[in-house]
Amino acid sequence: MAAGLRGSRGLVQVSPLERLTCMTLLQLLAHSSLALLMLAAPVRAQHTRDSSHAYPWRGRIVYGGGPSVGAPPSDFTGETPPAQWCLQATRRASGDLGVSRQSWTEVSRSWLREVLSDTADLGTGWREVLGGAPRLAAQDSIVQVFDERMCHEIADSINQGLLGWEKGPPPVVVFRVRDYLVAYPSNARMGEFGIAVGLSLERRIRGVAAW
Repeated sequence: MAAGLRGSRGLVQVSPLERLTCMTLLQLLAHSSLALLMLAAPVRAQHTRDSSHAYPWRGRIVYGGGPSVGAPPSDFTGETPPAQWCLQATRRASGDLGVSRQSWTEVSRSWLREVLSDTADLGTGWREVLGGAPRLAAQDSIVQVFDERMCHEIADSINQGLLGWEKGPPPVVVFRVRDYLVAYPSNARMGEFGIAVGLSLERRIRGVAAW
């Protein structure tokens, strides 16, 4: 549950399966020079005064492998709630996949389809770190959610369980995959990585992964 994620500390063992490609956050930081810089400087992504609550979920994020995409870009600053909760991230991705010159949404949808449809260890690992996301078949669709009420509820759930913003919270990009949700909050950066949150249709957090 979300509250369990917020209060947890230390390393995470997602599954005893040896073939999982998951990495703990400390391993992730060791592979990311930009993320190392994050530890030596104040967190820029959160401009509110609740710095003591910033990133309480840091020790719970795991990594499925592959390139970084980054958090979806937005104009949210933490001063006021966003004008729209369903973010349409049309700017370029900021991570490794930003070289494609596609929008963040296009890159993330493509990468999500690739990892969820993969039948080898990469796909197994990603479905696990996202909390049990379904494996995609060729006929399955990844549908972006534009229902403002739904996005607001998801943003609140992620903020309560993971982020801890006093004002806002930031808008989210949400994809629905069958009966599962994958949400990406803006302004949740870990170096070059953003975060992907796997949720049930009841808005319960099932897994959090570096994105």
